[in-house]
Amino acid sequence: MEFDEKQIEKAEIFSSENDLVLGIVKGDMTELKFDDDSFDFVYSYNSVFHMKKVQIAQAINEMKRVLKPNGLLFLNFLSIDDFRCGEGPNLGNHQYEQMDDKPVIHSYFTYDEAEQYFDDMEFVVKERRIIERIYEGERIKQGFIDYITRKR
Repeated sequence: MEFDEKQIEKAEIFSSENDLVLGIVKGDMTELKFDDDSFDFVYSYNSVFHMKKVQIAQAINEMKRVLKPNGLLFLNFLSIDDFRCGEGPNLGNHQYEQMDDKPVIHSYFTYDEAEQYFDDMEFVVKERRIIERIYEGERIKQGFIDYITRKR
């Protein structure tokens, strides 16, 4: 699922050039247009944290709704360990409007902050990752918190 029409066009070109069927549909993760209990696995990588935390809670509730019982949910969050945490206009609660190609919200989480979203789920894995790399000629740290949970 993708929200941005330009990204969908890029995916369709890639799909066509590589003879793949990706099945990408336009949509909003806070209002998934799928039936309850539709998927065995829901995977969201580097996407859910591009909204305010109130919207993140809505998106996670939607992901859990469409997940089948015993299905797995993989989500990752930006952590406050990330080099960009604190940059840009402060929207409160470690939420900032930052420039990518255009202004984008980035929500950052403390290590245990996202636990509240998974009270009704079975814990499988939680991992804090800090990646150091060179970005635009500078050494940076990117911080993530990954979760895998199972729907009861």
